[in-house]
Formats: sequence, C-alpha cells, structure tokens
Amino acid sequence: MLATVLVIVLAVLAIGFVRTETRDDGGGVGESGEGSELLNERFASDPDASESASHTRHASVIFSNPSLNADSLAFKETVDSTMQAVRNLPQLLAALSYYDTRDGSLLADDGHAVLANVALQNPDDPAEHIDIGQFVESIRQASNDAAGFEIEVVSFRILEDELDEILTEDFNRILIYSLVIGLVILILAFRALVAAVIPLVMAIGSIFTALGIAALISQVYPLVELYAEMILLMGLAVGIDYSLFIVSRYRTERAAGREKIDAITVAANTTGRAVFYAGITVVLSLAGLMLTRDFTFISLALGAIIVVFVAVIASLTLLPGLLSLLGDNINLLRIPFLGRESNQGGIWSTITGWVLARPVPLASLTVAALIALTIPFFSMNLGFNAGADALPDALEGKRALELLEDHFSSSLILPAKVIVDAPNVNSPEIQAAVAALIQRVESDDSFLGPFVTVTDNAGTITRINVPLAGNIDDDASEDAVHLLREQIVPEAFAGINAKTFVAGDTAEGIDFRDRMFSSAYYVFAFVLGLSFLLLLVMFRSIVIPIKALVLNLLSVGAVYGVLVMVFQWGWGISILGSKETGIIETWLPLFLFGILFGLSMDYHMLLLNRIKEEFDRHGENERAVATGIRLTAGQITSAAAVMVGVFAAFATSRILGLQQFGVGLAVAVFLDATVIRVVLLPASMKLLGNWNWYLPAWLDWLPQVTPPDEATPTPADD
Repeated sequence: MLATVLVIVLAVLAIGFVRTETRDDGGGVGESGEGSELLNERFASDPDASESASHTRHASVIFSNPSLNADSLAFKETVDSTMQAVRNLPQLLAALSYYDTRDGSLLADDGHAVLANVALQNPDDPAEHIDIGQFVESIRQASNDAAGFEIEVVSFRILEDELDEILTEDFNRILIYSLVIGLVILILAFRALVAAVIPLVMAIGSIFTALGIAALISQVYPLVELYAEMILLMGLAVGIDYSLFIVSRYRTERAAGREKIDAITVAANTTGRAVFYAGITVVLSLAGLMLTRDFTFISLALGAIIVVFVAVIASLTLLPGLLSLLGDNINLLRIPFLGRESNQGGIWSTITGWVLARPVPLASLTVAALIALTIPFFSMNLGFNAGADALPDALEGKRALELLEDHFSSSLILPAKVIVDAPNVNSPEIQAAVAALIQRVESDDSFLGPFVTVTDNAGTITRINVPLAGNIDDDASEDAVHLLREQIVPEAFAGINAKTFVAGDTAEGIDFRDRMFSSAYYVFAFVLGLSFLLLLVMFRSIVIPIKALVLNLLSVGAVYGVLVMVFQWGWGISILGSKETGIIETWLPLFLFGILFGLSMDYHMLLLNRIKEEFDRHGENERAVATGIRLTAGQITSAAAVMVGVFAAFATSRILGLQQFGVGLAVAVFLDATVIRVVLLPASMKLLGNWNWYLPAWLDWLPQVTPPDEATPTPADD
C-alpha cells in the first residue's frame, strides 16, 4: 500500500514539474501524411521561410446578397468601402477583392457572392501584440451597416480556435456531470456516504496518477492533445467500477459474518481476480488499436491503457489497505431514507427466472433483435464531418462556412496540396511541370483557383495549393483527389527526377480511411484472439470464451447499427441538438471496438466469476447461474449506470464526433449490462449445461487460477 501511495504522489508531482509534450498535427498516414511531414520539416528548417510563415495568416472575406448581382454598382461599392475601412488596421498585411483582380474564382457561379483574400499578421506571435478579433469585428460591423448583405470572415484558424474553446467548455461541463452522476449512483448503491466516496476518490487518484505518468512518457513519445480527455473518460469509468466491485464484495462478506481481514482476502481473491482479468482485457483491447500505426490512435490508446493499468493496480493494492484501515467505518454516514442494500437481485432475479424457464424462445427473440439492430451497419457511410452542418450553432464562424459552401467550396480554405520534393525545384524542367499541372487543373471543372505556389528558400520543396470544386467531405472532392494522384500529377511529372505527394484534408481523409480498413483485420484478430486466451485461462473452459466473443460481437454490431440510425439517418438526433450529416466518423468504428470490447468484458467476467464460484461449490449449473446473477445484480447495475452516465455526458458535447463516441459507448454498456447479462448469458448457460465448463484433455496443462481454499467465498444463502 505504501509503495502504491508513493507512486501516486510522485506521479501527481510530475504533473506540476514536468511539461507534457504534445503534437497537434495528428501525425498523418499514407501519402498525405508523408508529404505533410516532409513539408513541415523543410519549412521548419528554413529560418526565413518559417519566420515568414509564422507571421502570416490567410483568410477570406465573403460578401453575399441574394437580391443583388455582383455586377451591380451597389455591390461593388459595398465591397470597396468595407475593404477600405479595414485596410488601415495594423494586423492587415494585404487585401485583394474580386473587384481588384477580376479573378473569376472569387466570383460565385450565381453572381450573388464575391470573395476578398486577406493576409493577417499571426495573432499567436507575442512580438506582434495583434488582436485578430479587431479585424473580425470590423468586418461584422460592416455587415450590420450594409443592408441586405451578409459579410463574414472565412478562416480555418478562426474556426479551429472557436472549436477549441467550445471543446474546453464541453469537457469542463462533462467532468462536472460525470462526478455528480457517479456520486449519486454510488450513494444509491451503497446507502452510505463513506462507502460511496471511496470509488470516486480511487478514480480521481487514478486519473491524476495517469496524467503524471503520461507527462513523463511524453518526454520520449509526444502525445496528441486529447490524451488528457481520454484519461479522464476511462479513468472515471473503470476507476469507479473496479473499486465499486471490490468494495461491494467486501461489504457482502462482512455482512455474512467474515472477519475484516478474511473479508478483504476473499474480496481480493475472487472479485479482485475478476477485476485483474477484466482490466488486462481492456488493456489488451486498447493495445490492439496501436496496430493501426496511427499517431492519434496510439496516443489515445496509450493514455487509456495507463489509466486502466493504474486503476487496476490501485484497486488491488491501495484499496485493500484502505478497507483494512476503515473496517466497518466504511458504512458511516448512512442515508436513512434509502434503507439497506439487498442481495436478492430485485427485478433482475425475476427476469432471470423467466429466462431460465424459457431459454430458447427468449434467446431467439433477443438474438433476432440484436441482428435487426446490426443490419443498418452494412449501410454505414464513413467519412469526416468537416462541413458546416456538423458544426455547433454556438460557433460564430459557422455562418461563414455555410456561405462559403453555398456559393463556392469549403476547399478554398482547406485546399488539396501537391507537394514536389527535388534537389532543385527551381530547375526549368520542374518549373515546366508545375506550370503544366496548373494549366491542367485550370481547365478541369473539378478544381477551383487560385492555384498558389510556395517554395522554400533552399529550393528543395514546392507546395501547390489546388482548391477542389467540391466541399472538403463530399464525393466530388474525393474523386478530384484520385484524379490528381492517378492522372494529373503523374502525367505532369513523368520522367522528372522528383517525388510528388498529394496532401490536404480531403486526401488525409482518404488515406486515413484506407489505413483503418487495412488495419481492421489485425486489430480484430489481436483483440479477439487475446480475449479468447484470457478467458480460457481464467475459467479453464473452451466454451465460455467462444460464447463470450459471440455475445460481445452481437453487442458491437447492434451498437454500430444504432449509430447509423441516429447519426446517419437522423432518428432522434434532434434530442442531442444536432443534425444528421449522413456521415459516421471514419475513426469511430475501430476505436469504439477497441474500447467497448474490453469494457464489455468487465461485467461478463464479474458475473461469470461469481457463477463459477457457485458451480465449483455445488456443481449445479442452473442454480449457479441464478445465484450468480442475484448476487452480482446490484454491483453490475450500479457500475453500468456509472459508465452509462459518464459516456452519456460525453454525448452532450456540441462536437458531433464526441456525440457519436459517447452514444456508442453508452449504448454498448447498456446492452451489455441488460440484454447480454440478463437474457443471452443465462439462456446460453442453461442450454449448454455442464458443457459450459468443458475443457479438452489436451488443454489440461493450463494453470489453475481459482482462489486458494482459505479464501473460499461465503456460501450464498439460497
């Protein structure tokens, strides 16, 4: 216990004294990732180029009037007067409108909108002391003064900054919601404040310890910026659950007449064993995500693995020490009006009785329902929700993006990038190839201008911005990227000694999706294979692991189907305050699988562990199932309620991707703790009888991991 406390103290101190190293570029994969990485490295090593880039931010101003045509004098006067009003602002380096250049790419096809491109001094440079908000406010004031006009600043950086603010606000709110929900459920579960606070304290301690360890690891392997939020999410979920299981078992053994130390020993050797294997399963499931070789996945998985590992170790070392110190004081500050806990299982025991009496029809109906929920999964449309529809209404820059999508293309602020790497990109042959490429895209309706070229001062790399005619996340833009990669760029640079890459947000989306598809087989095989082996060793049965994997896959499929129905088809999405975009985030299915497959094993292992205890005691399968469900009903219901509450809190975020993530996890835990635990698991246990515990003779060498005789649990009162 003292060693665990020392580790926690040192890890928490690390938070204050060690700066966590993070990356915000996501790493990137495939051709786009390689090209972007090369581009960043070259410009970072070029002092002049990097200094120039760091002092400049580009944006566009869109002018829209549904009643006036851009050819009208009134439209031109409004644009000219607005731009003249802001040209003297210190943060504006340059500004050119459609009327200055007569560039057709700055005029909307319908003639009711025009663009002005501006260059702004970098607001992040402390030497400049420039407030970009002054420029934005000046534009918005001009919009208010120009009757019938909408005038908005379109900037990816402004949108990104606003999204970061909303994300911070959302996570602060989610943290408060999660803590309150967790405390309320724990009070209802234990009916005593001291007992209720312990799992919450354990979870918070695990979170801070994990943050400290992550800070140390980041000195060697920088993490993605959202790692802390992942630690928070998983720390609250598993930290509370694991402690809840062990505290509940300890109190049950004390109520049955065990001495304090004996009760702690039994809790550690039975429920603690289940917690250990459940935690290892979660860790291995998360480790499977590292097979994607994606920096973001690896960082988030690493953060989650750290906090789950810490929660398991704390539950098995620090928690028994706390229980030894507290003894029966754990029941202090009881809530009188809540009464005392019951181990009779309540409604769950009643439902289990029905299921055990009619296993075939009830199991068949349940499996059919889960398969029906899974069917929408086969129409899942993966992509990135990068359009205005996916943005929260609270985002001030949302209207600017809507106007850009309506009249032009969102690709204007996030264009495709053709990157050329060569010993001398200024050579005549490469310059001729660049000119040929620009001439080719200018003549194709799949692309828009202007086509801006930027070269580092060393002359070793060139970037050509190629805005796409479609919006960032639509099929037309993906087709345009494929056209660039498969025809236009290879033809322009045929026979030339240069490496070329097509990057940009749309290209990154394509490459990321390809990486997810190619990695899925390895992740699934890794997670399923190791989960099977763990269950095989824990229960010394070949039937239990196979059945557990099948039930979990049914649950996962149903979750995917629900996500499609809600976020792709729009069923009930208004409850979350969002709109259907027809897109499920590309990263979600595989990332969800890695997390929820491990988490769903928590309740499976706890319940099966208790059933196995009873079966080993008297050898009666059906009686063991009924007793196991009755004795774990309160623990699993409370633990599942905590997890559902924490994950549902994430679904209240205004960020669509987090909503999908939270809903997916909440639905998964709900299904696992109800449908799987109460119907399919007992029904399958009844139908298979003693075959549940079948182990082939050739596997008899597997180690015995059952509790020693001196730690045999108190017999249940049947």
